[in-house]
Amino acid sequence: MYNKKYRVGVVGTGTMGRNHLRVVNSIPGFELTCAADISEENLNSACAPFQLKKFTGHKDMVDLLDAVMVSAPTENHHSICKYFLENKKHVLVEKPFTTNLEQADELIALAEKEDLVLAVGHLERFNPVVQHIRDMVKKPLFIEIQRLGPFSPRSLDVDVIMDLMIHDIDIILQWDHSGIKQVNASGIPIISKKIDIATVRLEFNSGLVANITASRVSQKKTRKLRIFQKNQYFSVDYKKKRAKIFALANGNIIEDLPEIEDVEPLMNLWNNFYKTLTTGKNYNVTGVDGRNALKVALEISGSIDLRNIDL
Repeated sequence: MYNKKYRVGVVGTGTMGRNHLRVVNSIPGFELTCAADISEENLNSACAPFQLKKFTGHKDMVDLLDAVMVSAPTENHHSICKYFLENKKHVLVEKPFTTNLEQADELIALAEKEDLVLAVGHLERFNPVVQHIRDMVKKPLFIEIQRLGPFSPRSLDVDVIMDLMIHDIDIILQWDHSGIKQVNASGIPIISKKIDIATVRLEFNSGLVANITASRVSQKKTRKLRIFQKNQYFSVDYKKKRAKIFALANGNIIEDLPEIEDVEPLMNLWNNFYKTLTTGKNYNVTGVDGRNALKVALEISGSIDLRNIDL
């Protein structure tokens, strides 16, 4: 599989950046050459296990890589991705893709112009349980998702919709491309000055209804997905990477508990990125996919009225 080696650098060595460094370093098709972070303390700590060049400015990395992982704060995604795309480097960027659609459109157009791979790190798409059921979901009628977790200061530059819920928006959009007819959302800040817990009901033009709840102020970490389609029901635990599949056949309910390999989603993401680089076929969450999820997330956030809440 690994018949070519690509030099890779990582911009941003926080929690996710450290994970990217570890995984990239473990894949034979990649050579981890460099990393950058404005915090020398973060940079030195994260890079200690690896043999690579370290920089406090991402532009200093450009000649040492063929592809870059952008794991910086969301507000910096556009400028960093644009720089590397203009310098003809492939880009994998953390979600959310950008802060607005205009930035996303510019990056998508630039990648197309330069014939470069531009992928967005919607990690849940590469969860092995999601990959297992992906082609079984044909025409979902009702989807319910809960993504709850304890407080973490890691992503307070965005609200919980852009931080957590956007994962599930992307999951749903891979199955339904009909467009959204109506959004009914509510949410409140609890710890930060942004929305920390939110719930939304999405009605699609196809007839699909999706209820999503996301919280970053819950005591227990919960990652549950339920899908209903004609004569079939899927119950998925993202966290445990387990699924129960119930189907109606000849008047009987048949239950299936498939064996699913416990592969780290981040490993799947990077192997898919490698396959895209080497084959020219897409195995990623593309820039367009990332833009589509961002558009829905922005619409949800924009529909929540916080004017009467004391921030």
